[in-house]
Amino acid sequence: MSLTLRSITFRHDPADPTTSALNIRRNKDFEVDVPEYESTIPRTPAEQCAAYAIAPTGGQTVVIVLEFSIASPTGKPFQVRASGGGVLGKLDPFQVKFGGGALTLTVTVPLAYRDFSAVGRHDVTWQWSFHTQGSGGWQPLAQTSHRIYLTLDLPVAPWNQVFADKHNPWTDLLDECCEVAEGSTTAVAAATGLTKRVYQAFPLKYDIKSGAPRYGFGGMGGSFELTEWIDYVLRGNAPATPAFCPGGLHEYPDNRIVNCYDCAASLGIMATVLGVSLGYHFHGPFGKLNYVLPIGRGKCNNPFPGCNGTNFAVGPDDVRSGFGNHAYTKLGGGNNFDACMREWVSCWDRFLLLLVWVLVLIFTFGLVNLQHLRLRADGWLIDLDQADYDARTIDTSTPAEAASAGGAPVPITLDFQVT
Repeated sequence: MSLTLRSITFRHDPADPTTSALNIRRNKDFEVDVPEYESTIPRTPAEQCAAYAIAPTGGQTVVIVLEFSIASPTGKPFQVRASGGGVLGKLDPFQVKFGGGALTLTVTVPLAYRDFSAVGRHDVTWQWSFHTQGSGGWQPLAQTSHRIYLTLDLPVAPWNQVFADKHNPWTDLLDECCEVAEGSTTAVAAATGLTKRVYQAFPLKYDIKSGAPRYGFGGMGGSFELTEWIDYVLRGNAPATPAFCPGGLHEYPDNRIVNCYDCAASLGIMATVLGVSLGYHFHGPFGKLNYVLPIGRGKCNNPFPGCNGTNFAVGPDDVRSGFGNHAYTKLGGGNNFDACMREWVSCWDRFLLLLVWVLVLIFTFGLVNLQHLRLRADGWLIDLDQADYDARTIDTSTPAEAASAGGAPVPITLDFQVT
């Protein structure tokens, strides 16, 4: 008697993320099909995908819904199992029994061996087999492959879990964020990985002409152009034209020029899709800068030298430009994460910080890892309280410099374009 696995549904209950997969879509234009697997429709593993949030599924019985069919009625029950499965785990043998002449049957099966312990993107495969109960050995039934996304928690605004809403998490973004934050079990770890990614993984450069944004989010709000960010930045498809500073010393593709609004908004949107509450904050006035490393630029305390300027770093009390305002993110409204710039750290200070870090590791036999010293040595403006962040970035060493500062961060609501 022929048995067919017709479909697998991960997102079987859009209203319950504790036992079911999250509501997700591919991007603003296309949804993820449900059931995620259908035997009659050829799909890639990336198209047969699902996402689960670690926090709400913890301690819960997470299930999938399977549909089976047979060619003709039978009263004999089948046993079905699946090996492999990666983070979804194997499926122990379960009974499939058609009754009353039915040719199709729906079965709910728990993911009893799942491993939802850390953020990640996983391509997994189940090898399905079956036999008629009481008969001999197992026979091959099917092989199904899936892409599974694991987030720390439910997506945070501007994302939501309203069924079929365009603000459901996009797999186009989860592909990047889950890979970057792979292995993270805390919000700090995930936010740290994403901050570093935005700052250093792409050929982005700070706008040294006017500090203007490129992706639709102004200092006090707007609608971030997420589709373009994914295509131009994450996928590297930025067009060569238009050019920034055409014909000047710093000519560069304009879509690879950014400012702090772009960096903060993109970082916030990338973190919140993983359930990490990294909120956008606007700080104005900001002030003159200590020596920093703006994204894609070198040592700098004069951030607007212009298209042909070379005087990025001048004397600490020389006449120079500064930040009239600035934007960065805060984790849960607390410590700061800045993807637009790093603190410039001298070679000597870097050596001392790394030396202390190594000595602590040695004398504690690796039990104490002062990771903050490594971040400090590399100048990362990551997980800093406001006073520490201000001291590292804002120059208030003279009365005139102090007078140009004095602002405070204000939370601003994030949003992105879906039309």
